[in-house]
This record gives sequence, C-alpha cells and structure tokens, in this order.
Amino acid sequence: MIIIFWIVVSYLVIVWIGLRLIVPNLGFKKQALPETIPAELTGVIQKLNTESKDDLEYLTKAYTFITSKYRGGRIKTITNFWVAFQDPIIRPAGFLPCTSQNYLLRLILVKSGRFKDSDIEIRVIPLNLFIHQYLRVRVGEKTIAVDPWSAFWGVPLGKKSAFVG
Repeated sequence: MIIIFWIVVSYLVIVWIGLRLIVPNLGFKKQALPETIPAELTGVIQKLNTESKDDLEYLTKAYTFITSKYRGGRIKTITNFWVAFQDPIIRPAGFLPCTSQNYLLRLILVKSGRFKDSDIEIRVIPLNLFIHQYLRVRVGEKTIAVDPWSAFWGVPLGKKSAFVG
C-alpha cells in the first residue's frame, strides 16, 4: 500500500508540477502573446474577421482553421514530445500538442480584436491519465469549452475530452 501511495505522489509531482514548470504554454499562468506575428497569420486573422458576422462565428472559424491544420494524438504526444518545445507559430501542418494548439487559437482570437485575453481561460483537466489542457472562451454571456486537440477524436466545439485527453 505504501508503494502505491508513493507512485501516486510521484506521478502528481512529476506531471502536475514538474511538467507544468518546463513545458511551454502548460505553466500555472498564461504565457504572454507576441507583439508581432508573421504576415501569413495576420492574413488568416483578417480573412476570418472579414468572413465572420459575429464573435461566435469568428470563434468557430478560428477553431476550424486550427483543427484543419493541426491534429492531436496521444501516442504522438509521447513519441514527439519535443514538438511542445518548438515555436507553434512557425510549425507546419500536422501534429501539434494541446498546449500549442491552444496557444495558437488564443493568439488568433486575441489578435482579431474581437476577444481580450481575459475572455480566454486556460484549463487543465484534473485526474487525467496524462495532463491535458483546453480553453474556455467567453462569447457574450456564454462560456464555451474549446478543445481543438481532441477534434481528431470527434470532440466538437463546445465540448472537451476528459480522463484520457
């Protein structure tokens, strides 16, 4: 019984504290957004802004942009862990960890001028098999769960994965 206790304590210390201190965008507070962004991303933001009639539609289009370009994957999160340490702004399409997808989505939302950083809350799922992060975005009077990493599992906008994210 003592061994199980120490395994659980070790897991909590390593995952809930250790990883959150070293993995970019997974910390205990929001990482600052850059002042300037590449022209290509600025163009995407302007296009989405022009095509959207309101903030909810903008959020939906931004979410679709992220989920069409990047995907999650539990095995890839483990086997390609170094991707979490790379600059997500310049990553090509393909696998991207939840922390990086959320950072990019947050960047797109804030740089649009439609959302303030205070409208976006970063959440970490408790008691998860692996540490997993999603966003809660305030749109008007509603708060919407946004988990682009989990889209590859069929989790839609407005929902989040739980326990195995």
